[in-house]
Amino acid sequence: MSHTISPKLYPFWQLMLLNVRPFFREPAAMLWTFALPVLIALLMVKAFSGSAQLQEINVAVTYNEAPDKSWRELMRDDLQVNLITLSQEQTEQLLASLADAQQEIQPSGPLQNLLAQYDSLLILNQGQIYTTGDSDQFNDKAINYLMQLKSGLSGNPLSSQQLSIVGYRYVDWLIPGIIVLQILGLALFSISNGLVSDRQQGFFKRLKLSPFKKSDYIMGVVLARLFLLSFQLLLLLAIFYFMFDFKPPGNWANIAVVLFCGSACLCLLGVLIGARSTRVEVSTGIANMLYFPLMFLSGIYFQTSYFPDVFEAFVQWLPSTAFLDAFRLVANEAAGLQQVAPQLTILAGTSVVLFIAIYLSFDWGDNG
Repeated sequence: MSHTISPKLYPFWQLMLLNVRPFFREPAAMLWTFALPVLIALLMVKAFSGSAQLQEINVAVTYNEAPDKSWRELMRDDLQVNLITLSQEQTEQLLASLADAQQEIQPSGPLQNLLAQYDSLLILNQGQIYTTGDSDQFNDKAINYLMQLKSGLSGNPLSSQQLSIVGYRYVDWLIPGIIVLQILGLALFSISNGLVSDRQQGFFKRLKLSPFKKSDYIMGVVLARLFLLSFQLLLLLAIFYFMFDFKPPGNWANIAVVLFCGSACLCLLGVLIGARSTRVEVSTGIANMLYFPLMFLSGIYFQTSYFPDVFEAFVQWLPSTAFLDAFRLVANEAAGLQQVAPQLTILAGTSVVLFIAIYLSFDWGDNG
Protein backbone atom coordinates (compact mmCIF):
# COMPACT_ATOMS: atom_id res chain seq x y z
CA MET A 1 0.00 0.00 0.00
CA SER A 2 2.84 2.39 0.85
CA HIS A 3 4.23 2.06 -2.72
CA THR A 4 0.95 3.15 -4.31
CA ILE A 5 0.65 6.38 -2.29
CA SER A 6 2.41 9.60 -3.16
CA PRO A 7 5.28 10.43 -0.76
CA LYS A 8 3.60 13.77 -0.03
CA LEU A 9 0.36 12.05 0.97
CA TYR A 10 1.97 9.17 2.85
CA PRO A 11 2.20 11.01 6.23
CA PHE A 12 -1.47 11.98 6.06
CA TRP A 13 -2.42 8.41 5.17
CA GLN A 14 -0.48 6.88 8.06
CA LEU A 15 -1.72 9.40 10.60
CA MET A 16 -5.28 8.95 9.38
CA LEU A 17 -4.97 5.19 9.85
CA LEU A 18 -3.50 5.81 13.29
CA ASN A 19 -6.66 7.68 14.30
CA VAL A 20 -9.12 5.36 12.55
CA ARG A 21 -7.89 1.94 13.69
CA PRO A 22 -8.84 2.35 17.39
CA PHE A 23 -12.50 2.73 16.41
CA PHE A 24 -12.53 -0.62 14.62
CA ARG A 25 -10.58 -2.34 17.39
CA GLU A 26 -12.94 -1.15 20.13
CA PRO A 27 -16.60 -2.17 19.63
CA ALA A 28 -17.65 0.24 22.37
CA ALA A 29 -16.04 3.14 20.51
CA MET A 30 -17.95 2.22 17.35
CA LEU A 31 -21.20 2.00 19.32
CA TRP A 32 -20.97 5.34 21.15
CA THR A 33 -19.27 7.33 18.39
CA PHE A 34 -20.89 5.86 15.31
CA ALA A 35 -24.09 3.89 15.93
CA LEU A 36 -25.61 5.93 18.78
CA PRO A 37 -25.55 9.30 16.94
CA VAL A 38 -27.30 7.65 13.99
CA LEU A 39 -30.03 6.34 16.30
CA ILE A 40 -30.41 9.73 18.00
CA ALA A 41 -30.70 11.45 14.61
CA LEU A 42 -33.46 9.07 13.54
CA LEU A 43 -35.38 9.60 16.77
CA MET A 44 -35.11 13.39 16.47
CA VAL A 45 -36.34 13.44 12.89
CA LYS A 46 -39.20 11.09 13.77
CA ALA A 47 -40.18 13.23 16.76
CA PHE A 48 -40.08 16.60 15.00
CA SER A 49 -41.33 15.69 11.54
CA GLY A 50 -44.74 14.31 12.47
CA SER A 51 -47.85 16.16 11.37
CA ALA A 52 -50.11 16.97 14.30
CA GLN A 53 -53.77 16.01 13.99
CA LEU A 54 -56.39 18.71 14.37
CA GLN A 55 -57.71 18.58 17.92
CA GLU A 56 -61.20 19.50 19.07
CA ILE A 57 -62.00 23.12 18.25
CA ASN A 58 -63.51 25.00 21.18
CA VAL A 59 -65.56 27.96 19.93
CA ALA A 60 -67.03 30.44 22.41
CA VAL A 61 -69.81 32.52 20.80
CA THR A 62 -70.60 35.78 22.59
CA TYR A 63 -74.11 37.02 23.28
CA ASN A 64 -73.61 39.85 20.76
CA GLU A 65 -72.60 37.50 17.97
CA ALA A 66 -75.39 36.42 15.68
CA PRO A 67 -73.87 34.01 13.17
CA ASP A 68 -76.04 32.42 10.57
CA LYS A 69 -78.40 30.01 12.21
CA SER A 70 -77.38 27.31 9.76
CA TRP A 71 -73.69 27.93 10.51
CA ARG A 72 -74.34 27.72 14.25
CA GLU A 73 -76.19 24.44 13.74
CA LEU A 74 -73.32 23.08 11.65
CA MET A 75 -70.82 23.95 14.36
CA ARG A 76 -73.07 22.49 17.05
CA ASP A 77 -73.57 19.23 15.17
CA ASP A 78 -69.97 18.88 13.99
CA LEU A 79 -68.01 16.36 16.05
CA GLN A 80 -64.82 18.38 15.58
CA VAL A 81 -66.32 21.54 17.12
CA ASN A 82 -67.30 22.19 20.73
CA LEU A 83 -69.69 25.15 20.65
CA ILE A 84 -69.94 27.28 23.81
CA THR A 85 -72.63 29.98 24.00
CA LEU A 86 -71.95 32.80 26.47
CA SER A 87 -74.67 34.65 28.35
CA GLN A 88 -75.06 38.42 28.22
CA GLU A 89 -73.35 38.83 31.60
CA GLN A 90 -70.47 36.57 30.60
CA THR A 91 -70.15 38.44 27.31
CA GLU A 92 -69.91 41.84 29.01
CA GLN A 93 -67.24 40.61 31.42
CA LEU A 94 -65.33 38.92 28.60
CA LEU A 95 -65.41 41.98 26.34
CA ALA A 96 -64.10 44.08 29.22
CA SER A 97 -61.09 41.75 29.38
CA LEU A 98 -60.65 41.97 25.61
CA ALA A 99 -60.88 45.76 25.50
CA ASP A 100 -57.25 45.99 24.39
CA ALA A 101 -56.40 42.69 22.75
CA GLN A 102 -53.03 44.03 21.55
CA GLN A 103 -51.69 44.01 25.11
CA GLU A 104 -51.10 41.11 27.45
CA ILE A 105 -54.35 40.20 29.18
CA GLN A 106 -54.68 39.05 32.76
CA PRO A 107 -57.35 36.32 32.66
CA SER A 108 -60.29 36.86 34.97
CA GLY A 109 -63.99 36.08 35.17
CA PRO A 110 -65.43 34.00 32.31
CA LEU A 111 -62.16 34.10 30.35
CA GLN A 112 -60.29 32.53 33.25
CA ASN A 113 -63.00 29.90 33.66
CA LEU A 114 -62.89 29.03 29.96
CA LEU A 115 -59.10 28.77 29.91
CA ALA A 116 -59.21 26.51 32.94
CA GLN A 117 -61.39 24.07 30.99
CA TYR A 118 -59.87 24.34 27.50
CA ASP A 119 -56.22 24.53 26.45
CA SER A 120 -57.06 26.44 23.29
CA LEU A 121 -60.11 28.55 22.53
CA LEU A 122 -61.57 30.56 19.66
CA ILE A 123 -63.82 33.45 20.66
CA LEU A 124 -66.32 34.61 18.04
CA ASN A 125 -67.59 38.15 18.59
CA GLN A 126 -69.25 40.42 16.02
CA GLY A 127 -67.48 38.91 13.02
CA GLN A 128 -64.07 38.81 14.68
CA ILE A 129 -62.27 35.70 15.89
CA TYR A 130 -59.92 35.87 18.87
CA THR A 131 -57.46 33.02 19.42
CA THR A 132 -55.91 32.08 22.75
CA GLY A 133 -53.61 29.18 21.84
CA ASP A 134 -49.88 29.66 21.27
CA SER A 135 -49.80 27.37 18.24
CA ASP A 136 -50.25 29.42 15.07
CA GLN A 137 -50.48 26.19 13.10
CA PHE A 138 -53.44 24.97 15.17
CA ASN A 139 -55.16 28.35 15.10
CA ASP A 140 -54.86 28.57 11.31
CA LYS A 141 -56.18 25.04 10.87
CA ALA A 142 -59.07 25.68 13.26
CA ILE A 143 -60.12 28.94 11.57
CA ASN A 144 -59.86 27.34 8.12
CA TYR A 145 -62.01 24.46 9.34
CA LEU A 146 -64.74 26.84 10.53
CA MET A 147 -64.59 28.81 7.28
CA GLN A 148 -64.99 25.58 5.32
CA LEU A 149 -68.10 24.77 7.34
CA LYS A 150 -69.53 28.20 6.57
CA SER A 151 -68.64 28.01 2.87
CA GLY A 152 -70.65 24.80 2.57
CA LEU A 153 -73.84 26.78 3.24
CA SER A 154 -73.51 28.63 -0.07
CA GLY A 155 -73.48 25.41 -2.04
CA ASN A 156 -69.84 25.93 -3.01
CA PRO A 157 -67.89 24.40 -0.15
CA LEU A 158 -64.20 25.16 0.10
CA SER A 159 -61.76 22.30 0.17
CA SER A 160 -58.07 22.34 0.96
CA GLN A 161 -55.24 19.90 0.45
CA GLN A 162 -51.65 20.28 1.57
CA LEU A 163 -49.18 19.73 -1.26
CA SER A 164 -46.11 17.61 -0.58
CA ILE A 165 -43.40 19.23 -2.70
CA VAL A 166 -39.98 17.60 -2.82
CA GLY A 167 -37.44 19.79 -1.06
CA TYR A 168 -40.05 21.99 0.61
CA ARG A 169 -41.57 19.64 3.16
CA TYR A 170 -40.75 20.32 6.80
CA VAL A 171 -38.85 17.03 7.03
CA ASP A 172 -36.72 18.12 4.04
CA TRP A 173 -35.88 21.31 5.92
CA LEU A 174 -35.24 19.47 9.21
CA ILE A 175 -33.00 16.61 8.05
CA PRO A 176 -30.03 18.79 6.98
CA GLY A 177 -30.16 20.44 10.41
CA ILE A 178 -30.11 17.08 12.19
CA ILE A 179 -27.16 15.95 10.05
CA VAL A 180 -25.20 19.12 10.85
CA LEU A 181 -26.06 18.67 14.53
CA GLN A 182 -24.60 15.14 14.49
CA ILE A 183 -21.42 16.39 12.81
CA LEU A 184 -21.15 19.22 15.34
CA GLY A 185 -21.47 16.82 18.28
CA LEU A 186 -18.90 14.41 16.88
CA ALA A 187 -16.46 17.22 16.13
CA LEU A 188 -16.69 19.01 19.46
CA PHE A 189 -16.82 16.06 21.85
CA SER A 190 -15.26 13.03 20.20
CA ILE A 191 -12.25 14.77 18.67
CA SER A 192 -11.40 16.95 21.67
CA ASN A 193 -11.74 14.11 24.18
CA GLY A 194 -9.67 11.83 21.95
CA LEU A 195 -6.85 14.38 21.86
CA VAL A 196 -6.93 14.74 25.63
CA SER A 197 -6.70 10.96 26.01
CA ASP A 198 -3.70 10.84 23.66
CA ARG A 199 -2.01 13.64 25.60
CA GLN A 200 -2.54 11.90 28.94
CA GLN A 201 -1.02 8.71 27.54
CA GLY A 202 2.10 10.55 26.36
CA PHE A 203 1.38 9.97 22.68
CA PHE A 204 2.48 13.44 21.59
CA LYS A 205 5.88 13.09 23.26
CA ARG A 206 6.50 9.95 21.23
CA LEU A 207 5.18 11.65 18.09
CA LYS A 208 7.93 14.28 18.39
CA LEU A 209 10.51 11.54 17.83
CA SER A 210 8.88 10.54 14.53
CA PRO A 211 9.52 12.21 11.15
CA PHE A 212 5.94 13.49 11.00
CA LYS A 213 5.31 17.22 11.03
CA LYS A 214 2.90 18.83 13.45
CA SER A 215 0.73 20.00 10.57
CA ASP A 216 0.63 16.41 9.28
CA TYR A 217 -0.83 15.22 12.56
CA ILE A 218 -3.48 17.94 12.67
CA MET A 219 -4.60 17.12 9.14
CA GLY A 220 -4.46 13.40 9.94
CA VAL A 221 -6.92 13.86 12.80
CA VAL A 222 -9.33 15.80 10.60
CA LEU A 223 -9.06 13.36 7.69
CA ALA A 224 -9.64 10.40 10.01
CA ARG A 225 -12.86 11.92 11.33
CA LEU A 226 -14.00 12.82 7.84
CA PHE A 227 -13.37 9.22 6.81
CA LEU A 228 -15.56 7.93 9.65
CA LEU A 229 -18.16 10.62 9.01
CA SER A 230 -18.51 9.53 5.39
CA PHE A 231 -19.82 6.13 6.48
CA GLN A 232 -22.11 7.68 9.07
CA LEU A 233 -23.54 10.17 6.58
CA LEU A 234 -24.09 7.52 3.92
CA LEU A 235 -25.96 5.40 6.44
CA LEU A 236 -28.06 8.35 7.61
CA LEU A 237 -28.94 9.44 4.08
CA ALA A 238 -29.92 5.89 3.14
CA ILE A 239 -32.17 5.54 6.19
CA PHE A 240 -33.71 8.98 5.65
CA TYR A 241 -34.43 7.98 2.06
CA PHE A 242 -36.29 4.80 2.96
CA MET A 243 -38.01 6.05 6.13
CA PHE A 244 -38.86 9.67 5.23
CA ASP A 245 -38.60 9.66 1.43
CA PHE A 246 -35.76 12.20 1.65
CA LYS A 247 -34.74 12.76 -1.96
CA PRO A 248 -32.94 16.10 -2.24
CA PRO A 249 -33.27 17.50 -5.77
CA GLY A 250 -29.83 19.10 -5.57
CA ASN A 251 -26.68 17.93 -7.31
CA TRP A 252 -24.96 15.27 -5.20
CA ALA A 253 -21.50 16.51 -6.15
CA ASN A 254 -22.36 19.96 -4.77
CA ILE A 255 -23.83 18.37 -1.65
CA ALA A 256 -20.61 16.39 -1.14
CA VAL A 257 -18.47 19.53 -1.49
CA VAL A 258 -20.54 21.41 1.08
CA LEU A 259 -20.51 18.45 3.49
CA PHE A 260 -16.73 18.14 3.16
CA CYS A 261 -16.04 21.85 3.72
CA GLY A 262 -18.47 22.17 6.62
CA SER A 263 -17.37 18.95 8.32
CA ALA A 264 -13.69 19.85 8.00
CA CYS A 265 -14.31 23.26 9.56
CA LEU A 266 -16.23 21.84 12.52
CA CYS A 267 -13.62 19.11 13.01
CA LEU A 268 -10.91 21.78 13.23
CA LEU A 269 -13.00 23.49 15.91
CA GLY A 270 -12.98 20.23 17.87
CA VAL A 271 -9.19 19.95 17.45
CA LEU A 272 -8.82 23.50 18.79
CA ILE A 273 -10.79 22.56 21.92
CA GLY A 274 -8.45 19.65 22.57
CA ALA A 275 -5.33 21.58 21.56
CA ARG A 276 -4.38 22.52 25.12
CA SER A 277 -6.89 20.71 27.33
CA THR A 278 -5.17 18.35 29.76
CA ARG A 279 -8.29 16.78 31.26
CA VAL A 280 -11.46 15.38 29.73
CA GLU A 281 -13.54 17.47 32.15
CA VAL A 282 -12.04 20.64 30.70
CA SER A 283 -12.52 19.68 27.05
CA THR A 284 -16.08 18.48 27.72
CA GLY A 285 -16.93 21.73 29.50
CA ILE A 286 -15.60 23.84 26.62
CA ALA A 287 -17.40 21.64 24.10
CA ASN A 288 -20.69 22.05 25.98
CA MET A 289 -20.17 25.80 26.15
CA LEU A 290 -19.96 25.90 22.34
CA TYR A 291 -22.34 23.09 21.43
CA PHE A 292 -25.59 24.42 22.87
CA PRO A 293 -25.27 28.03 21.61
CA LEU A 294 -24.29 26.81 18.14
CA MET A 295 -27.17 24.33 18.18
CA PHE A 296 -29.76 27.05 18.86
CA LEU A 297 -28.17 29.86 16.84
CA SER A 298 -27.51 27.90 13.65
CA GLY A 299 -31.13 27.48 12.59
CA ILE A 300 -31.33 23.74 13.18
CA TYR A 301 -34.84 23.83 14.67
CA PHE A 302 -36.10 27.21 13.47
CA GLN A 303 -35.09 29.76 10.87
CA THR A 304 -32.47 32.35 11.79
CA SER A 305 -34.70 35.01 10.19
CA TYR A 306 -36.70 34.99 13.44
CA PHE A 307 -33.78 36.64 15.23
CA PRO A 308 -33.53 40.45 15.47
CA ASP A 309 -31.76 42.00 12.47
CA VAL A 310 -28.56 42.86 14.35
CA PHE A 311 -28.38 39.43 15.93
CA GLU A 312 -29.16 37.72 12.64
CA ALA A 313 -26.24 39.49 10.97
CA PHE A 314 -23.90 38.10 13.64
CA VAL A 315 -25.34 34.59 13.43
CA GLN A 316 -24.68 34.40 9.69
CA TRP A 317 -20.93 34.47 10.37
CA LEU A 318 -20.97 31.36 12.54
CA PRO A 319 -19.41 28.37 10.74
CA SER A 320 -22.26 26.08 11.75
CA THR A 321 -24.82 28.53 10.34
CA ALA A 322 -22.88 28.91 7.09
CA PHE A 323 -22.59 25.13 6.85
CA LEU A 324 -26.29 24.51 7.40
CA ASP A 325 -27.44 27.34 5.11
CA ALA A 326 -25.24 26.07 2.29
CA PHE A 327 -26.34 22.48 2.88
CA ARG A 328 -30.04 23.37 2.71
CA LEU A 329 -29.56 25.48 -0.40
CA VAL A 330 -27.68 22.87 -2.42
CA ALA A 331 -29.79 19.95 -1.17
CA ASN A 332 -33.34 21.32 -1.11
CA GLU A 333 -33.21 24.19 -3.60
CA ALA A 334 -30.69 22.66 -6.04
CA ALA A 335 -28.42 25.69 -5.68
CA GLY A 336 -25.03 25.66 -7.36
CA LEU A 337 -21.70 26.23 -5.65
CA GLN A 338 -21.63 29.80 -6.94
CA GLN A 339 -24.86 30.52 -5.10
CA VAL A 340 -23.40 29.29 -1.81
CA ALA A 341 -20.02 30.95 -2.36
CA PRO A 342 -20.51 33.34 0.60
CA GLN A 343 -21.11 30.42 2.97
CA LEU A 344 -18.18 28.43 1.55
CA THR A 345 -15.96 31.50 1.94
CA ILE A 346 -16.91 31.74 5.62
CA LEU A 347 -16.13 28.04 6.10
CA ALA A 348 -12.79 28.29 4.28
CA GLY A 349 -11.73 31.43 6.14
CA THR A 350 -12.75 29.99 9.50
CA SER A 351 -10.85 26.77 8.72
CA VAL A 352 -7.65 28.69 7.96
CA VAL A 353 -7.94 30.71 11.17
CA LEU A 354 -8.62 27.58 13.22
CA PHE A 355 -5.68 25.70 11.67
CA ILE A 356 -3.27 28.54 12.44
CA ALA A 357 -4.61 28.81 16.01
CA ILE A 358 -4.21 25.05 16.50
CA TYR A 359 -0.69 25.00 15.09
CA LEU A 360 0.44 27.86 17.34
CA SER A 361 -1.29 26.77 20.55
CA PHE A 362 -1.20 22.95 20.45
CA ASP A 363 0.29 21.38 23.58
CA TRP A 364 2.67 18.69 22.35
CA GLY A 365 3.61 17.60 25.85
CA ASP A 366 6.70 19.77 26.18
CA ASN A 367 5.78 20.82 29.72
CA GLY A 368 4.46 17.50 30.99
